[in-house]
Parts: sequence; structure tokens; C-alpha cells
Amino acid sequence: MTTTKHSNQLLEELVAEEIGFQIDQIAEDLQREGWPIAMVKRFMHVAVERLPE
Repeated sequence: MTTTKHSNQLLEELVAEEIGFQIDQIAEDLQREGWPIAMVKRFMHVAVERLPE
């Protein structure tokens, strides 16, 4: 694996981990407000689908 490819992979993993933490926090907040996890997952799915290309 090239150094650039390895660096890109590490960066991707770090950013994905940070996004995962933020998503977990949002999900916890919504569940605390009374939303069931099935709806929370649906909200997340719709939000991802609406991301610009």
C-alpha cells in the first residue's frame, strides 16, 4: 500500500469515527425525546439520501 493510500485510509477512518460519534449523540437525543429507534434510523436514512452529490 502506498503512503498516500494509507494516509487517505487513516483519514477516512478518523472522519467516519467522528461522524459516528455525532450520529450516536443525535440518536440518543431523539430517543430521549421519545422517538423510537426505528424512526430515528429512518430519519437518518432520509437525511443521508438528501445529501448533495
